[in-house]
Amino acid sequence: MGVIEHSVWIKAAPQAVWHVYTDPRRIPEWETGSPVIEDLGGDGASAGSAYTSRRRALVARTSVIESEPPRRLVTHTDASLGLRFDVTSELSTDGDGTRLRLRVVTSWPRGLGVLGRVVEHALLGGREAAKELGNLRALIEAPSP
Repeated sequence: MGVIEHSVWIKAAPQAVWHVYTDPRRIPEWETGSPVIEDLGGDGASAGSAYTSRRRALVARTSVIESEPPRRLVTHTDASLGLRFDVTSELSTDGDGTRLRLRVVTSWPRGLGVLGRVVEHALLGGREAAKELGNLRALIEAPSP
Protein backbone atom coordinates (compact mmCIF):
# COMPACT_ATOMS: atom_id res chain seq x y z
CA MET A 1 0.00 0.00 0.00
CA GLY A 2 1.19 3.49 -0.80
CA VAL A 3 0.00 7.04 -0.26
CA ILE A 4 0.66 9.77 -2.79
CA GLU A 5 -0.46 13.40 -2.52
CA HIS A 6 -0.65 16.02 -5.25
CA SER A 7 -2.11 19.49 -5.56
CA VAL A 8 -2.64 22.20 -8.13
CA TRP A 9 -3.83 25.80 -8.00
CA ILE A 10 -6.26 26.80 -10.74
CA LYS A 11 -7.40 30.34 -11.47
CA ALA A 12 -11.12 29.55 -11.41
CA ALA A 13 -13.91 29.23 -8.88
CA PRO A 14 -14.35 25.82 -7.18
CA GLN A 15 -17.62 25.22 -9.08
CA ALA A 16 -15.85 25.69 -12.44
CA VAL A 17 -13.05 23.30 -11.44
CA TRP A 18 -15.58 20.77 -10.10
CA HIS A 19 -17.57 20.90 -13.33
CA VAL A 20 -14.59 19.81 -15.46
CA TYR A 21 -12.71 17.64 -12.96
CA THR A 22 -15.67 15.41 -12.06
CA ASP A 23 -16.99 14.90 -15.61
CA PRO A 24 -15.67 11.53 -16.89
CA ARG A 25 -16.38 12.60 -20.48
CA ARG A 26 -13.73 15.34 -20.04
CA ILE A 27 -11.01 12.97 -18.74
CA PRO A 28 -9.47 12.38 -22.21
CA GLU A 29 -8.94 16.16 -22.49
CA TRP A 30 -6.49 16.29 -19.58
CA GLU A 31 -5.33 12.81 -18.49
CA THR A 32 -2.34 11.27 -20.24
CA GLY A 33 -2.28 7.85 -21.89
CA SER A 34 -5.21 8.52 -24.25
CA PRO A 35 -7.92 7.10 -22.00
CA VAL A 36 -11.20 5.99 -23.52
CA ILE A 37 -14.18 6.33 -21.18
CA GLU A 38 -16.88 3.67 -21.43
CA ASP A 39 -19.85 2.30 -19.51
CA LEU A 40 -20.70 5.64 -17.93
CA GLY A 41 -23.37 5.20 -15.29
CA GLY A 42 -24.45 8.50 -13.75
CA ASP A 43 -22.84 11.90 -14.12
CA GLY A 44 -19.48 11.04 -12.58
CA ALA A 45 -19.94 13.61 -9.82
CA SER A 46 -22.67 11.93 -7.75
CA ALA A 47 -22.28 9.07 -5.29
CA GLY A 48 -23.09 5.83 -7.09
CA SER A 49 -21.82 7.03 -10.48
CA ALA A 50 -19.29 4.77 -12.19
CA TYR A 51 -17.31 4.49 -15.42
CA THR A 52 -14.64 2.37 -17.11
CA SER A 53 -11.39 3.86 -18.39
CA ARG A 54 -9.28 2.02 -20.97
CA ARG A 55 -5.66 2.80 -21.83
CA ARG A 56 -4.48 0.22 -24.34
CA ALA A 57 -4.48 -3.06 -22.36
CA LEU A 58 -5.07 -1.38 -19.00
CA VAL A 59 -8.66 -1.25 -17.78
CA ALA A 60 -9.96 0.48 -14.67
CA ARG A 61 -13.45 0.74 -13.18
CA THR A 62 -14.03 3.84 -11.04
CA SER A 63 -16.96 4.34 -8.66
CA VAL A 64 -17.88 7.54 -6.85
CA ILE A 65 -18.18 6.72 -3.16
CA GLU A 66 -18.82 10.17 -1.73
CA SER A 67 -19.65 13.53 -3.27
CA GLU A 68 -19.99 16.98 -1.69
CA PRO A 69 -20.08 19.43 -4.62
CA PRO A 70 -17.99 21.51 -5.14
CA ARG A 71 -15.74 20.60 -2.23
CA ARG A 72 -15.02 16.88 -1.97
CA LEU A 73 -15.07 13.75 -4.12
CA VAL A 74 -14.06 10.26 -3.01
CA THR A 75 -13.60 7.52 -5.62
CA HIS A 76 -12.56 3.87 -5.63
CA THR A 77 -10.91 2.33 -8.68
CA ASP A 78 -10.30 -1.35 -9.42
CA ALA A 79 -7.66 -1.58 -12.14
CA SER A 80 -5.79 -4.19 -14.15
CA LEU A 81 -3.55 -6.65 -12.30
CA GLY A 82 -5.64 -6.26 -9.14
CA LEU A 83 -4.43 -2.74 -8.43
CA ARG A 84 -6.79 -0.55 -6.41
CA PHE A 85 -6.81 3.22 -5.99
CA ASP A 86 -8.81 5.23 -3.47
CA VAL A 87 -8.70 8.94 -4.28
CA THR A 88 -9.91 11.75 -2.06
CA SER A 89 -10.15 15.03 -3.96
CA GLU A 90 -10.66 18.26 -2.03
CA LEU A 91 -11.30 21.67 -3.57
CA SER A 92 -10.98 24.89 -1.61
CA THR A 93 -10.94 28.58 -2.39
CA ASP A 94 -7.37 29.86 -2.44
CA GLY A 95 -7.01 33.57 -3.20
CA ASP A 96 -8.65 34.24 -6.55
CA GLY A 97 -8.65 30.59 -7.53
CA THR A 98 -9.10 27.03 -6.32
CA ARG A 99 -6.67 24.61 -4.73
CA LEU A 100 -7.34 20.99 -5.78
CA ARG A 101 -5.69 18.49 -3.44
CA LEU A 102 -5.56 14.77 -4.19
CA ARG A 103 -4.72 12.01 -1.75
CA VAL A 104 -4.27 8.67 -3.50
CA VAL A 105 -4.05 5.44 -1.51
CA THR A 106 -2.96 2.49 -3.61
CA SER A 107 -2.95 -1.22 -2.93
CA TRP A 108 -2.12 -4.25 -5.01
CA PRO A 109 -2.12 -8.03 -4.56
CA ARG A 110 0.81 -9.33 -2.51
CA GLY A 111 2.00 -11.43 -5.43
CA LEU A 112 2.73 -8.34 -7.52
CA GLY A 113 5.42 -7.09 -5.11
CA VAL A 114 7.92 -5.01 -7.08
CA LEU A 115 5.75 -5.13 -10.23
CA GLY A 116 2.92 -3.48 -8.27
CA ARG A 117 5.23 -0.69 -7.16
CA VAL A 118 6.53 -0.18 -10.72
CA VAL A 119 2.98 0.07 -12.10
CA GLU A 120 1.95 2.34 -9.22
CA HIS A 121 4.92 4.64 -9.86
CA ALA A 122 4.24 4.73 -13.61
CA LEU A 123 0.54 5.55 -13.14
CA LEU A 124 0.78 7.88 -10.16
CA GLY A 125 4.33 9.18 -10.14
CA GLY A 126 4.99 12.83 -9.44
CA ARG A 127 5.91 13.77 -13.02
CA GLU A 128 2.85 12.14 -14.55
CA ALA A 129 0.52 13.62 -11.94
CA ALA A 130 2.08 17.08 -12.37
CA LYS A 131 1.59 16.81 -16.14
CA GLU A 132 -2.05 15.74 -15.82
CA LEU A 133 -2.87 18.41 -13.25
CA GLY A 134 -1.11 20.97 -15.44
CA ASN A 135 -3.27 19.83 -18.36
CA LEU A 136 -6.38 20.17 -16.19
CA ARG A 137 -5.35 23.68 -15.12
CA ALA A 138 -4.71 24.74 -18.73
CA LEU A 139 -8.04 23.30 -19.85
CA ILE A 140 -10.01 25.12 -17.15
CA GLU A 141 -8.10 28.40 -17.47
CA ALA A 142 -8.30 28.51 -21.29
CA PRO A 143 -10.50 31.31 -22.61
CA SER A 144 -13.89 30.13 -23.85
CA PRO A 145 -14.30 30.34 -27.62
